[in-house]
Amino acid sequence: MKDVIIVRPDKCVGCNACIRCCPAPEANIVKMLDNGKIYTTVNADKCIACGECIDACTHGARDYVDDTAVFMSKISDGKYGIIVDPAIKTAFPNQWKGILEWFRKKSFLIFDGGFGADIYTWAMLGVIDSNNVSNVISESCSAVVNYISMYHPSLVQNLPPVCSPTLCSAVYIKNYLRRNEKLVVLSPCIARKYECVETGLVDYNVTFKKLMEYFAKNDIVIPRENYANFEYEYFERPGMIGALCSRPGGLCDNLLNFNLDINAIYSSGTQRVSREIAHYSKTDAKKLPKVFDVLSCDYGCGYGSGVDKSKTSCYDTISSFKAMEADIRSKAKNKGKLKFGDEKAFKKLDDELDLNDFVRTFTPRRATMNPTDADLEPIFEQMGKTTDAQRNINCGNCGFKTCRELATAIFRGINIIQSCVNYSQQTAVSAADNAKLEQETKKVEELSTKISEKAKAISESISKIDEAGAKTAEKKDTVNELLKNIIAFCNKNTTMDENSVKQMAAILETTAKSLESFDENISAANDSAKIVTDAVKEINELIANIGN
Repeated sequence: MKDVIIVRPDKCVGCNACIRCCPAPEANIVKMLDNGKIYTTVNADKCIACGECIDACTHGARDYVDDTAVFMSKISDGKYGIIVDPAIKTAFPNQWKGILEWFRKKSFLIFDGGFGADIYTWAMLGVIDSNNVSNVISESCSAVVNYISMYHPSLVQNLPPVCSPTLCSAVYIKNYLRRNEKLVVLSPCIARKYECVETGLVDYNVTFKKLMEYFAKNDIVIPRENYANFEYEYFERPGMIGALCSRPGGLCDNLLNFNLDINAIYSSGTQRVSREIAHYSKTDAKKLPKVFDVLSCDYGCGYGSGVDKSKTSCYDTISSFKAMEADIRSKAKNKGKLKFGDEKAFKKLDDELDLNDFVRTFTPRRATMNPTDADLEPIFEQMGKTTDAQRNINCGNCGFKTCRELATAIFRGINIIQSCVNYSQQTAVSAADNAKLEQETKKVEELSTKISEKAKAISESISKIDEAGAKTAEKKDTVNELLKNIIAFCNKNTTMDENSVKQMAAILETTAKSLESFDENISAANDSAKIVTDAVKEINELIANIGN
């Protein structure tokens, strides 16, 4: 499947916020460009399309693609059936009817996705009543289904074998209404594209955010109005209580309306859900709830990954859901309950529908094997982490919770050693030490050159020697001794480090000063020429030895 989450490498600064928030340990790939820039891209085969990284990225490096552009380019081809997710009422409380009217004017058929959610609730009750399943994790959220199939494949058996609310709508339209139009879902979910492609029941996933971006780009204005109610004239009957499935715990409430004995709990939010699913996989089945209702997005589909959160807030979403729920309650005969009187409207589905038409199976992905300690040993060695303490710094700067998780990602080829802050710091210190050593070495070379030049000047002034023969001889011995010390030092320190270079520089500095004094004591005394000549000869020999 094509990438859903996309990355703009030029905007990525390598902050690792995307890795830090991602529940999928293999969904991100860290790369280094030729110029040394580090950026993080997406592993499409391991991404669950929850959209968390897009919200976490403050640099505009991440975005997603849906079917809006493709669908709009073909919008004049003919009629389409539009399945509208109930969350449109919470995402656009003052525009949702205007958006649907825009599509209606193009002769499209408008279907309430809430009715598909009613069918989904009915199907779930049928699966539970059949006693063919023990504990189920709701599969109405595509991101959760992706996460389970990729990272907890053993739990695929806990996914109920029924279609999601959107797919239930599609099956009903195709099999029961006998409509053959191509189907488009207006959805709040990036990941819904996966179920559309995998089942082939829905042709296009158009998210709310990208739809509004299209309208803005093409100067299409949808008026804002204060709608008095949630009524709308759909092509087919509207949903009943199914619309509540879009909020956290909505499925639980719907199931409990018809069976108070069902042990059902719910959870929402990518981070929380991923933790709880991990615990779920390790818990005795006898302690698990009959139904675990999970949604990837914190505040449900109304505040989903395909909703422009800069245009609304979580409180707006909660308030809109409350208003929707109040509207549903007002239609119930038993006020204060979500039951529909004698439930005739809901039981009618038993007479109309065949549960077998809404069956869907799920295929687990083959899990990636975890590396052994022996596999990670050379990686830790390369990272400079040789002790247990170093291997458990767990600073989190790389985006992973532990050093072992980063080492595992490096082992799998989806991360690089430079992501480790400690390794990078050590490398930087080493580079700084090398720079200092290079400076000290250059100083030694300059002093050596200075000695050679001084010796040459002495040779050229031999003809001017006129006195201080004894002093010259004395200085000769001093310089001779210093240079011998240099040779001894070099022979002893065959491998030069920073300290060795500093010591060498100090000796050469002393030798240079002695030569300067030596030069000052030279006169043009002809009777001392032989002494000076011998001294210069010895100095040149010693310098030659230093060079060797």
